[in-house]
Amino acid sequence: MWIDRRVRVAVAGTVATIILGLAAFAGVRWFTAGERFAVTAPAGASEKLPEGGYEVVVDLRFSEVHQDLRTDRGAAGVSTYVMPPDTSWDQVRSAVADQLDGWKQAGDCLDSDRQRVWCTWTEPARWWPRRVKIVFIRPPTKAEGRSAWPDNTFLVIGSGLGGDVWSLPG
Repeated sequence: MWIDRRVRVAVAGTVATIILGLAAFAGVRWFTAGERFAVTAPAGASEKLPEGGYEVVVDLRFSEVHQDLRTDRGAAGVSTYVMPPDTSWDQVRSAVADQLDGWKQAGDCLDSDRQRVWCTWTEPARWWPRRVKIVFIRPPTKAEGRSAWPDNTFLVIGSGLGGDVWSLPG
């Protein structure tokens, strides 16, 4: 009977220790995830978007970036900018990359002369790194698609919080 009581106390103590450990881990994890990285838009960018038939395309890219960067910590911060028509992908990419000193770039991020080009960077942190993603959208190349498109290019910039529980480093 005396041994039985000690076993119950030991099991209860072990369970309480495990629960407290998991709670502490979850609390530290939540508070160390960091804030969204504030990315400044390149020179010439404006948040005042013109009217035109491009809205669906730009809104879809905005939604994709928002969804891609969403984590269990919360929603990403995403902004859309209109750029001057002569803005190149290299200007935009380098303006953002210069702000992300030491971050790892995902993929080659080369200009493919397509209507939509994107690049993603990841913070060099071991636990729950933040991510930044940009999408550069040009006017359509075909004449029928350009009729409702203003003579501008658009830039979507997103910044997400630290990663999900299930994306722990291996």
